[in-house]
Amino acid sequence: MKTRSLTFAITLSFLFVCVFATSGFAQETKYPTRRIQYIFPWKPGIPMYVMAQMTCEYMSKVLGKKVTISAMPGGSGAKSHHHVLNQPADGYTLLDSWVAPLIFVVLNRPDIGYTYKDFEPIGGMTLNPFTLVVRKDQPFKTLEEFIQYARKNPGLKYNTGGEVTVPHAVMAAFLKKAGIKARGVPYPGVAAGFKDFLGGTLDFSVGVFGVIKTYGDRIRTLCLFLDERHPWFPEIPTAKELGYDPGFGMSGAGWNFLVVKKGTPDYALNKLRAALKQVLTSEEYIKEARKRNFIVNYSPPEDYEAICEKAMKDLAKGIDAIKWERELFKK
Repeated sequence: MKTRSLTFAITLSFLFVCVFATSGFAQETKYPTRRIQYIFPWKPGIPMYVMAQMTCEYMSKVLGKKVTISAMPGGSGAKSHHHVLNQPADGYTLLDSWVAPLIFVVLNRPDIGYTYKDFEPIGGMTLNPFTLVVRKDQPFKTLEEFIQYARKNPGLKYNTGGEVTVPHAVMAAFLKKAGIKARGVPYPGVAAGFKDFLGGTLDFSVGVFGVIKTYGDRIRTLCLFLDERHPWFPEIPTAKELGYDPGFGMSGAGWNFLVVKKGTPDYALNKLRAALKQVLTSEEYIKEARKRNFIVNYSPPEDYEAICEKAMKDLAKGIDAIKWERELFKK
């Protein structure tokens, strides 16, 4: 009787293992079996949202299931990150995670409740370099001429692109490096401050490539804050090559990674990673993105940790530079 019971128990255990293994294999081969939600951390309607919509359309075709976008603004992007961490780690909730909420907000608010290590990367998507722009009617044509003028005229005002933001941190670090004492004026985004800048209320501005395309006939871009020139605008020098490197490299730009919650199974990660790479490296997608002034910059998931670690160090220096800037004009 004992032998029969033991044999039955072993057989039952074997069946359970087979069922479990078969179930896991089925999940792996069939994923995704339903709609995938793509969480966007800012409000709808802005250029980055339009690019996210386009990405969802292309990924839907590749994955064979609908990828739908949901805008979830709030807490400088932190709300969307908390939302994703409260969802199951099953590959059905994607997060469009930008450097601001993923790195910068965490540096400013260490108690925010997450870090980049709580997410698994699918792949990097864009790289929008920050630049220094002036008006064409101003008396300087090169970065060196601007620096000499700004040093002799402390208190120039500039558009920071927001109150204590990534572009503000990058610009403040550059100004500190160049020995320029200037006042940052916050606006709700880079584009929002351009009316005052073009009207002469401000002396210079942070710029992004969309702004350069829009106002190219009225502005002069003196430098960008990457290590190398950008292929879209090869005529724009870098601050580094001109001798005023703030040391940011890729951190001197707005970038994003598509991520999921840590613990997502490999079968979902592998399929999502392959799909995103196929989308972002396709000629059709790149051509469509460029038409809309979106800068595609695919980064493999293996680069995620190094990029985030560098951004943590670089943007911490930028935050210190913002504090330095404020101390200059403290009453």
